[in-house]
Amino acid sequence: MALETYRLEVQGSETGLDADVYDDEEMIEESTHVSYEDFDAAATEGAAEVSKNEAVTADVTDVDIQVQRDGTAFTFELLGDRETLATIRVDDEE
Repeated sequence: MALETYRLEVQGSETGLDADVYDDEEMIEESTHVSYEDFDAAATEGAAEVSKNEAVTADVTDVDIQVQRDGTAFTFELLGDRETLATIRVDDEE
């Protein structure tokens, strides 16, 4: 195995949040969509403008995205071999 850089990117829309994991070659390794409706949450005025990303370099064989809701925010975790590599939090006010 070799070190590779992964980028977790979260983009907002009127209906929810999209999270994608990109590799060194800008290929999508993992992707998920979270609908506001599924969590009884509503889009705020600037929801479609949400754009956050975080990059990390790791030596892993498997990547995944885990999403959690804590009542006032969504938390997206980039997992590498089941260990947290990066975290992005999107508060309801954003």
